[in-house]
Amino acid sequence: MQLANVVKSELYKNFCRKSTYILLIPVLLSFLITLGFRTGTVSLSMIGNSSKTLSCMDYLFMNWMVLSSLGIIGLLLLLFSALQFSGEIERGQIKFFLLRSHSRASVLFGKYISTVFVSALSAAIVLICTVLFYYIMISNSSQGNGLFAASAGGLTTSSVLGYIGLSLVTFLLWIAISFLLGLYFGPFVTFVLSAVFLYGGNYISTQDMTVSRLFPSYWGNQVLLGSQSSDYLLPALGSVLLTVVLTVIILIFTTWRFNKTDIR
Repeated sequence: MQLANVVKSELYKNFCRKSTYILLIPVLLSFLITLGFRTGTVSLSMIGNSSKTLSCMDYLFMNWMVLSSLGIIGLLLLLFSALQFSGEIERGQIKFFLLRSHSRASVLFGKYISTVFVSALSAAIVLICTVLFYYIMISNSSQGNGLFAASAGGLTTSSVLGYIGLSLVTFLLWIAISFLLGLYFGPFVTFVLSAVFLYGGNYISTQDMTVSRLFPSYWGNQVLLGSQSSDYLLPALGSVLLTVVLTVIILIFTTWRFNKTDIR
C-alpha cells in the first residue's frame, strides 16, 4: 500500500470514526463562550480597547486565548493523535494496515499526515465557527461593532492570524512526539506524557530565554507584543523550519523503531 493510499484510507476512517468528533468540542465551547458573553454572564475585556466594543478579529483573538490558555485545543489534538497510533497498536488494528503494506514507513507517515490534516481542519472549523458566532450574536449587540479587522489593544488582523498560526505550527512536533511515545506506551500514558511536553513547551515559549526563541509560539507572543515585523520575521521562519526538521527527524527515528517493533 503506497503512502497516498494510506492517507486516503486514514482520512476516510477518521471521518467515519466517532472519536474524531472530540476535535469539535472547542466549537461547542466557543458557542457557549459567545452565548455567555452576549448575555453578560461571561466577561471578556481587552487592554487598550477604548471603544469598549469588539471587532470580529478582536473577539476571535480573545476567544482563542480562552481556549488555548486552558489547553483545551492542545489536549484534544494530543488525545486524538494518541488514539490514532498508540490506540491502534494496543488494540491490534494496525495489523490490518501492515498486512496490506510492504512498508511500515508508509503506514506511519500516512497516519501522521492524516492526523495533521484532520487536526488542522478541526482548528479551521473552530476559527470559522467563532467568526460566525460573532456575526450572529455579537456584531449587532452593544459588545460588538460589526467590523472585521482587529482594532483593540494595538492588534492588527495579521498579528492575530500570525499568533494563531505560529501557535499551531508547534503541534507538528507534539504530534510526532506522541507517535514516538505510542510505540512504548498505551494511548492513555502516551496522551499524558505528550501533554507534559505540551505544557512544558508552552511554559518555555513564554520565557525570555535563548531556547525559547526556537519555538514558533514564542515568536507568536512577540507578534502580540507589537514587535516590528523586521525584528521577528526571519527568526520566526527559522523556528518554523527548525520545528519541521525536528519533526521529520523524530518521524524517521519512530519509523526505525517501528520496523523493529513486534506488533501483536
